[in-house]
Amino acid sequence: MNEAHAGADSARSAVESHSTGYIPESERHGSLWHQAPFWFMINANVTTALTGVVGASLGLSISWSLAAILIGGVFGTFFSAFHAAQGPQLGLPQMIQSRVQFGSRGLIVPLAVAVFIQCGFGVFFAILGADSLSGITAPHNDAYVPLICLLAAVIAIVGHDLVHRVQRWLSLLVMATFLLLTVGILAEVHVGELLGVGAFAWTAFLAQFGASAAYQIALAPQVSDFTRYLPKKAGTGRVVGMVYLGSLVSATWLELLGATVTTALPTTDTLSALRHYGDGFINGLGWTILAVTVLSVLGVLPLSIYSASINTLSVVDAFRTVRPSARSRAVVIGALTVAVYIATVGIPEHYLNSFSSFLFLLAYLLIPWTAVNLVDFYVIRHSSVAVAEVISPDAGIYGRWGVRGLIAYGAGFLAMVPFFSTTLYTGPVAEALGGADLSPLIGLPVSAGLYWLLMRGVDLSAERAVVARDPERIAAFMRQVPQSPATGVSTG
Repeated sequence: MNEAHAGADSARSAVESHSTGYIPESERHGSLWHQAPFWFMINANVTTALTGVVGASLGLSISWSLAAILIGGVFGTFFSAFHAAQGPQLGLPQMIQSRVQFGSRGLIVPLAVAVFIQCGFGVFFAILGADSLSGITAPHNDAYVPLICLLAAVIAIVGHDLVHRVQRWLSLLVMATFLLLTVGILAEVHVGELLGVGAFAWTAFLAQFGASAAYQIALAPQVSDFTRYLPKKAGTGRVVGMVYLGSLVSATWLELLGATVTTALPTTDTLSALRHYGDGFINGLGWTILAVTVLSVLGVLPLSIYSASINTLSVVDAFRTVRPSARSRAVVIGALTVAVYIATVGIPEHYLNSFSSFLFLLAYLLIPWTAVNLVDFYVIRHSSVAVAEVISPDAGIYGRWGVRGLIAYGAGFLAMVPFFSTTLYTGPVAEALGGADLSPLIGLPVSAGLYWLLMRGVDLSAERAVVARDPERIAAFMRQVPQSPATGVSTG
């Protein structure tokens, strides 16, 4: 092979060939510890800090804000992190696994919601990156938004390994920057006086708890997307532990910074307050925070678009068989990036708060999904799933409509409605509680408990026989998959 051909093959092989399909054990790779910095970076941005200001903005003291942030984070991360083990165990992206509980077509609503939320938050990441870049140079958002979207699309198209690599290296820079900022804030604020500001109020405490918990649960639809390349022998506890550690540390840290600066400077927006304390501690640190924010956006925006593309292909595949390939993934990533760009430049600034509330309202639809999925995987089937049936073009033994899963999902969501508390809708129970949002605490146990009850007595012996033949059936299925037009190798 001449050098030109060798170079071309090398460039093509750098692009991930898999999309919605199974990752063969022979292609599994990656170190377990890489998961910690990756999930640390997911939350290492100003958006996370804004989540921490909810309680403080309602008059909650800094000590009670810390308690609400920590308890909410621990609670919410439990549900997102425990999806991590499903990746190496099943070798599949996160949402497509739920065909087991909901069926290939019954899964459409959670899939569509996941796509919309991932693209919706992509809009905020693009705005955050462009605004930060404008703060460093000069206001040129018309040029910065398409530039950020283009770079994010390229990273997402190259795929899983590059997304991981970018996040891993950025984590070192981001950690150092926020460590300096934390020291600066502690050096400049009067801690004694700060502890005396605000008080305890159940409404504010529960609002902060709910915001911190929901922020972590919102990660659940994409967790396995970025753990599915790990070898199956990685083990449940260690994978969950690494994801839990990385995600919880950054979320708690940044949310607490947000609560602190909001309490200290209640009339200043969070980003400006962070810049103020940064520059007050080290001249130029505020500028560095903006630069790091731009880089963190270039880490997390590709991740959102990547997962959204896989979920979009899964929606299409429910009605028309889609052969997983690098080309199909690239086409969908391109289309979703254009959609994010159009939404970013098309949404008037005064609508952004309403759009944010709408996204959080949609996020409620994912709470009963995660409850059903985790109960099924850990309690009902004990991680024993017929992967070949999940990826079968004819919907396999799990069928097109998982009635029990859909009933539990719907019941959990309906039970949450009276407890909703958003700017768009507040339920009667939430109003009676002064605006406190307890919906996650209601929807999770209702969906989980009802699904467990509906699955009691279901005979899974026939399914276990299919699971026993899964390795040979997966191998046969993989041999039938055509060559990827983009890479020349078998696509999963």
